[in-house]
Formats: sequence, C-alpha cells, structure tokens
Amino acid sequence: MAALGGVAVGIILVLLAWLVVLMTKDDPATRAASTPPSTPTAAAQAPAVSAPSPTVPKTTAPPPVKRTSSSALGDVRSLPAGLFCRDLKAKGYSYVAAADYWRLHGQPNQMDADRNGIPCETVYPRSDVAAYWNGREISGVVFWSAGLYCRDLVARGASYSEAVRYWWYYGMPDRMDADKNGIPCETVYSAATVSAFWYL
Repeated sequence: MAALGGVAVGIILVLLAWLVVLMTKDDPATRAASTPPSTPTAAAQAPAVSAPSPTVPKTTAPPPVKRTSSSALGDVRSLPAGLFCRDLKAKGYSYVAAADYWRLHGQPNQMDADRNGIPCETVYPRSDVAAYWNGREISGVVFWSAGLYCRDLVARGASYSEAVRYWWYYGMPDRMDADKNGIPCETVYSAATVSAFWYL
C-alpha cells in the first residue's frame, strides 16, 4: 500500500509540473519578463549625416590660338605692284613689310613723299620708321611754324614736296588733307603737280 501511495504522489507531481508549464508557455507577461530588452543600434540612435560632395573646379578651355596670315608675317611678294603706303597699312602690313615692298618694286616715288630715300614716312608712326632706319634723319628741315594751311604754304612759295614734308612733320593734320586720303594739299596745288609727285 505504501508503494502504491508513493506512485500516486509521483504521478500527481508530474501532472502539476506539466500543468504549470502549459500555463506559463503562452503568458505574454512571462514571455516579456524572460526576454531581455533589445538595445537600439547606433544607426537608430544617431541620424545619418551625408558627407558633402566635393566641388570640382570648373575648367575652361583656353582660347583658340589666332593664326597669323602671310600679311602679318610681312610677306609682300604676292601683292600686285602699284600699291601705296596707305594701302599696305590698311591691309595690316608692318613698316618693315612696306619697306620690303618698296624695294621689291623698284623704290617707286609714290611711296616716298619727300624723295629722301625713306618710304612711307608720312603713313607709319615715326617711331617705326626711325627704328627701321637706325635713327637716320627722316624729317628734313621745316622752316615754317605750325598751324599753316596749304594755301599759306603756296603763298610762301613752298613746292608741293615741301608742303608734303610740312604736313608730315607736324603730324599730318586733317586741315591739309580734306578727304583724308593720305594726299595733302591736292585741292590747292595743280592736279598735274600732285599726280607727278605721287604717281610718277
């Protein structure tokens, strides 16, 4: 009898233990108590900050190289004969190129206003002319004061060559070249005199 009583007590204990397990298995409070709290990740704690994108300096292409033409280089061999100093200057030729053209075509008088062997001195700047001829005298002697008109020179007995030299010496004033074509006093001296000076 004692043995049967012990077996019965053991069965009862097993059933009670099984009942306790069943009751605590689906209890949310027990499950929450047995589950350790989750720690927030570093990504959730700190907001993500995006790094600024590096600024790339904007590069600009270099300007195109301006190519020089044959005229800028001073090659006058392809030009036709009969041009004036003013024509060469208008085309962009330097004084050196103008002097080369003058020699190439036999040193025409139309390019040497005062016939002193120095061409184009009435068209190009004095500094260019003087630099080319190494300081050689390029002005000649002018005996009259500044401010005269072509008619004043005629009244003083000046030749057309002297009038041209005067015009150049005093900076080629417009009052002596009404149409600004680079030929002074052409309305005061005779057409034959002016034409003979510039074209013959």
